[in-house]
Amino acid sequence: MKKFYNIEGLIRTGFKLSRDYETLDFTYAKFGDDAVQEMVKSRSIKQVRRLTINGKKLTALSARALAESDKLPNLESLKLYKNKIGDAGIKYLAESEKFPNLKSLRLAWNGIGPEGSRCLAESPNMGNLISLALSENRVGDEGLKYLAQAKSLCSLEIMDLRKNQITDEGAEALSKSKCLPKLQTIDLTDNSLTEKGINALAEFKIFNLVRAQLSDDGMKLDLSNRGIGDVECKSIAACEELKDLTHLYLELNKITEQGIALLAGSEHLQNLTLLSLDRNKIGDGGFIHIIESKTLQNIQVLMIENNGITDEGITALCEKECMTNLLRLYIDENDTTEEGFELLAEPEHLQQLEYPEFEREEEIEEEEEEEEEFEDVDDIEEIEEEEDLGETEYESQ
Repeated sequence: MKKFYNIEGLIRTGFKLSRDYETLDFTYAKFGDDAVQEMVKSRSIKQVRRLTINGKKLTALSARALAESDKLPNLESLKLYKNKIGDAGIKYLAESEKFPNLKSLRLAWNGIGPEGSRCLAESPNMGNLISLALSENRVGDEGLKYLAQAKSLCSLEIMDLRKNQITDEGAEALSKSKCLPKLQTIDLTDNSLTEKGINALAEFKIFNLVRAQLSDDGMKLDLSNRGIGDVECKSIAACEELKDLTHLYLELNKITEQGIALLAGSEHLQNLTLLSLDRNKIGDGGFIHIIESKTLQNIQVLMIENNGITDEGITALCEKECMTNLLRLYIDENDTTEEGFELLAEPEHLQQLEYPEFEREEEIEEEEEEEEEFEDVDDIEEIEEEEDLGETEYESQ
């Protein structure tokens, strides 16, 4: 390998180009394996946090040089798009202990296959990695299965696996993983996924989202405005970690009657006392699923505003002697009429409702009784007056 003599000049130019002495981008420089091998010896790069060398046909030799260098202890981001480091190169990087602060590893278009994925998955040195980009490689289902079982990638939040010959088999393997608890952004576009694989990914992401959003005591979960639909409801209903949940917020999502049916049939939501579903698409069918659900009978506060509910839903609530613990019902901005709304005042099993407020028949009867009492008092006063008059007449005689 020939010696590269102008490395310090390229480093200075790289710093000036980025205007940041923590960032080195050699995308526009003439840079090969020989240049990388000289660069990693330079004291000038000790402060570097972000390193980019794209499209230079770098091989595993460059990966090895980077992996063995002690001049990059602060490196947080390594981007080597469109090179040729292959499985051997990623093996060097995965086994290196020289990158304790590495958070982003971007190796798209590098000829990496299942073996390279296995090396990365088995590495004990990637615990701080947040973002991993392996798009345009040949990871396949086998490689994705390795990544799904990667215990060391527990901090990973973003994974880009576009164009990697992945099928539903790989997606389902990922969906069952418990090793990637923070992973939320997964890009598998331009692979061979059907609706089955896409749904599997949706289930995986919602499980991770639940774990991330669930309160420390396991009693409150806010999933508002997360694009949640019926597929995600299936995962929520099946989540054993929600057995102590009392407050569930699902407003501003895409949940329909089918999703509510899944939640209503869950055996893990029996302690729920507050359910917020404002601005979804549950309709009368979804409302009736809630009313009839054996699981959801402890609900005290139900928020279902703007859901396309009509008088049919209200009638069902009034006719079925369910929801006897309901204290507050927020049902405005639906397709109900005033007549339907007033029906809520009549059923005995809804007399405990604090909101909406109605003039109950019992209150009217109490007022009538009070009036009768006052009338009785007037009668007594009249009799006393007559008696007083009688005594006066007798005394005068």
